[in-house]
Amino acid sequence: MATQQGEGGVPFSIAHDFQSFRLLELPQDLVELLETPNPPHLCIKSQIPSPTTASNAKPAYAVLCTPDKTFQLRQVQTSNSLFVTQAVLEHHGNDIPVPTTRAIATCPTTLELHPSDGSPVAMLEQALPLYDIIEGEVDAVGSGKEKEDILSHIPFSQAECVRAWTSLAAFEHLGSSYQPSATALCQVWKSINASAIADGVKLDEQFLSEDVSKGVVEDGHPVELAEAILRRLSGDDQDTKGPWTSLDRVKTVHFVGRTLLEAKRGGGDYLTADFVDAWKECLPEHWRDDAQLTAIDGLYELPSTTTVRLKGTTTKPSEGAPKASTSSRRWHEKFAKMRKR
Repeated sequence: MATQQGEGGVPFSIAHDFQSFRLLELPQDLVELLETPNPPHLCIKSQIPSPTTASNAKPAYAVLCTPDKTFQLRQVQTSNSLFVTQAVLEHHGNDIPVPTTRAIATCPTTLELHPSDGSPVAMLEQALPLYDIIEGEVDAVGSGKEKEDILSHIPFSQAECVRAWTSLAAFEHLGSSYQPSATALCQVWKSINASAIADGVKLDEQFLSEDVSKGVVEDGHPVELAEAILRRLSGDDQDTKGPWTSLDRVKTVHFVGRTLLEAKRGGGDYLTADFVDAWKECLPEHWRDDAQLTAIDGLYELPSTTTVRLKGTTTKPSEGAPKASTSSRRWHEKFAKMRKR
């Protein structure tokens, strides 16, 4: 190694074998977070590279995550020579060792952090297989991957991934993870609503999730999907990890209207009157006046004065409301049993 020292200066040397370093420039709020008495763990995540060989395939990239925030990593070239140094004691021959500053690495680039304003929803939709129900039969192929395995490869913070998971009503079932189709969401919601009506459960008040989900299981649906829907529709201040829950009325009315339109996609336009009637039938009785098109403003379009469809959808000529499903028929059976009590 070479050592230089000017008269009255600090001895400086350069190591023969440089080590590999990357300098990371942290924003002030992240520095303050790391200086707290109990700093959180940080992690670097990346999406699994796409197996496709297409020329337009997007390359995988890395992000740095706190428990609830995501930062994009950007490499920036430095115009000046930047060395990483280490204080050592050096001596030459029989000379007395002297304190020396030794350069052990050079860093021609640094990594900057920039807050991400994206959403993990699209990536999660791509990663999760679809759980569909076609003419009463389940159509789904499991991936064999559980929730944590999938979220670990979504380049966003854990909190952002969990929010996206909840918004999709994604669920685990028999060792695999799924995202339900609009049809599956409709079927299971109808079962939830029917079970609540039959047992006299008020969905906008505190109730045991098990009291509703057991009726869903009787209809042949996974209890995990019922629980995912209840989490999706619970109030913002509701503890979704406990046995009790309460649904947000505005959120639920909006969800049901939107899901009905999505389930109809490609199957013909709804007659507006039939759509509103179907929407009302899927809601608790004292919520039915809320089933107005204004509740899903921006999500629908009116191709004619008498029809409605999901915005941006090309469909067949208008049709009436779909035939009642098995769950709908069982709703009447449950309601009849309740009235006989």
